[in-house]
Amino acid sequence: MKRRVTISVLGIVVVLIIGIVFFQERQEIGNEPGMIAENFILPMHTQESGELWDYHGDIIILNMWASWCEPCRDEMPDLMDLQRDYSEEGLTILTVNMQTFERTLQDAPNFIEELEITLPVFFDVEGVVADRYKIIGMPITYIIGRDGTIEHFIRGEVHYDGLESLIQPMLH
Repeated sequence: MKRRVTISVLGIVVVLIIGIVFFQERQEIGNEPGMIAENFILPMHTQESGELWDYHGDIIILNMWASWCEPCRDEMPDLMDLQRDYSEEGLTILTVNMQTFERTLQDAPNFIEELEITLPVFFDVEGVVADRYKIIGMPITYIIGRDGTIEHFIRGEVHYDGLESLIQPMLH
């Protein structure tokens, strides 16, 4: 009798565990707030290649830009200042040049030199990130939490104060 009860209880526990594992809500990979940011591997300005998840565990500000974009040009100093001020607290600002939107392949390196960009720069040479993240205008900025979840999506020019107000609660 005791054995039958024990086996029944164990059976119920196993069914519950299986139910929890298979039916729990799973986070989707994508490009919208609440989703896990899709990883990518791209060539970089200062090294052969890198990937988004090289920075997993940090709060990531992911900024998409093109050299001809005036708001992109205007926001770069604020992005560099924010990186300087918050890097020790676990903030990483990454930028992705949308090469398929550029007039020539030399425009982005010229832009980087002209503005003396100190942030990591990925080159989306084949438009893979543009497609996956559905980039239709620039600049576009994503704020990604330490666990890889997209917390905020900002279309248009960003500024130091606005970004700071969004990241500060995430840093503590």
